Amino acid sequence: MRMPPVVASRLRATDVRHFAGDSTFHQVARAVCTADAAIARKELPECWAMAERIHDEFWRSEPPRRVVDVAAGHGLLGWFLLALCYQARAPLPVVYAVDERMPSSAGKIRDSFGEAFPRLRAQHRYIVGDARDVEATSDTLVAGLHACGGLSDIVIDVALEGSSALALVPCCHSTKISHDAAAAAKVGLDEAIDAARARRLAAAGWAVERDVLCSREITPKNGLILGRPPSVSVGEARPLYPRSLPPLSFGWRGVVRGS
Repeated sequence: MRMPPVVASRLRATDVRHFAGDSTFHQVARAVCTADAAIARKELPECWAMAERIHDEFWRSEPPRRVVDVAAGHGLLGWFLLALCYQARAPLPVVYAVDERMPSSAGKIRDSFGEAFPRLRAQHRYIVGDARDVEATSDTLVAGLHACGGLSDIVIDVALEGSSALALVPCCHSTKISHDAAAAAKVGLDEAIDAARARRLAAAGWAVERDVLCSREITPKNGLILGRPPSVSVGEARPLYPRSLPPLSFGWRGVVRGS
């Protein structure tokens, strides 16, 4: 997804003029600009690429009823995914954007998307809390876009414990993360760590795919890990709500409590 070359490094209301088309991408881009929240320019194409990939991969058969966006920041990924589902007339999930703090930009984005896509407002909740408190279920997709350092492993933990689908773009690889030093010397630290993460999922029975999310021009940390859990048996109970997340009638913003 190429951005107009005249767009500044941070998107403001005046940048709406660069997105005058009728495509879903242009519609969400206008909503981001209208929010006037000074969102970093690169977050638009990278969040859009992640939302498109999630939609293409996981809305083919039985779509997830919930999406947990870990380290959600502004909450863009969830809004973009909801917009794609809405335009495709696909089932709308409830998106829980989870982060340790809610930036003021998230409220501006909520208001802007609520005006541009009124049907989606009730589908997006911002949860202030620790990702380790999230307990997902088999009808949940757990997502992490640029989950920094060990947070990527927490995202994987949540998916494994809940038998949940996974879409993860790791970031901030570090020698502090457990890794095979010999493999790192041979293929590089980033590859060694992410390959080990993929093997961990595969060992647990997940169907794992590794790919590139987008071009390095958009973001150099573009490695994508997709995971699908083993098939859930017909007789398996599927709890309506994750233990640590609020029920669907809960307001837009909440606080995750520990178990």
